[in-house]
Amino acid sequence: MNLPAPPVESIAPRPSCAVEPSLGSHPLSLIPFFRRWQPSLLRDLIYTAIWNTLFAVAFTALAVLFNDRIGIGEAFWINFVFAQCIGYPIHLGYIIGDRLLPDINQRGTIVRGAYYSGVAMAGVFVGFLLASALFGHGYLPTWLFSVRGAGSIVVVSLIISGVLLLIFLPRERAARAEAAMAREQARVAAAERAATLAQMKLLEAQVEPHFLYNTLAHVVSLIDAEPATARRMLDRLIVLLRATASAATGAATLGGQLELVRAYLDIIALRMGPRLAWNVDVPTELDALPLPPALLQPIVENAVKHGLEPKLDGGSVTIGARREERTLTLTVADTGLGFRAMRGQGSTGLGLPNLRARLATLYGNAARLTIEDNAPMGSRVTLVIPLP
Repeated sequence: MNLPAPPVESIAPRPSCAVEPSLGSHPLSLIPFFRRWQPSLLRDLIYTAIWNTLFAVAFTALAVLFNDRIGIGEAFWINFVFAQCIGYPIHLGYIIGDRLLPDINQRGTIVRGAYYSGVAMAGVFVGFLLASALFGHGYLPTWLFSVRGAGSIVVVSLIISGVLLLIFLPRERAARAEAAMAREQARVAAAERAATLAQMKLLEAQVEPHFLYNTLAHVVSLIDAEPATARRMLDRLIVLLRATASAATGAATLGGQLELVRAYLDIIALRMGPRLAWNVDVPTELDALPLPPALLQPIVENAVKHGLEPKLDGGSVTIGARREERTLTLTVADTGLGFRAMRGQGSTGLGLPNLRARLATLYGNAARLTIEDNAPMGSRVTLVIPLP
């Protein structure tokens, strides 16, 4: 397709250069290689130049194939200039159209088809005028506004718009399906988090019957011999029951969990006597920090049950907490048998699988739970969770 040549030959390839419908991505982004760069104005301008050039190459091949009197270099240069002159006005037209009609992609297919075709036609007319001025082809503007010329451009523009819609509409539908799936996944995740929180709150609000029976039996055995100790154990049991009842309805905070832990350790210390020592090393300003229920209590209970009670001379347990920017770090360290010894007895000693599953539901990968040996003996559990 040589220029100057009969105008009917010269217009056919040019309109199909760089039509870029505003569907949120450039036509080149259909190719995985071109999706490596984030969308931007500069990127789209470069992509449009490449897109135009690809069409120039294609129509240069057609021109050389059907017209052996024109050289490859000359044919490419003519097609290249026409492609750029048409492609960039179309690109600009879609940018302006997006600003004026930001909801165009929510309209029906007919409305969008008319929009894309109209912008493409306008770009083709403007591009031909620019290219004819650059090449000095004075006859092109006259031919362009003739019935034959205008009709040809309209037909070609409609074909281009139809092809582009066929390319982009399936992608748009797929994107909408992915967005709907993401929303559904988010809804399911939120429901799972709510269910997990409710389950954890229920767990924290429960007092293990075996623990309750043992405590009451111990109180009965102490009433005659050590009435003061029995009374103190009953007082601490009341505090524990009151705290667990509050846990079922109140907001979960670090201070609330520490109240449960202190009451529990007080009762255990009265039962174990000098075999158990405990300490809570947490600044009072951290008490109001939100903390999902049933995080500290099961770790402390397992430290006592699996680490300290089986040990002949008992030991100590220390609970600590510190805030570091947007995270809360909790530690439970004991001087009991140690993690390796507990595993040798066939127990993890900490019921970590359930706790890890709850943390994963609540925080994903943002929370961290580790267990290690505590020097000189015992185990240390560290829990790191993000703060809102």
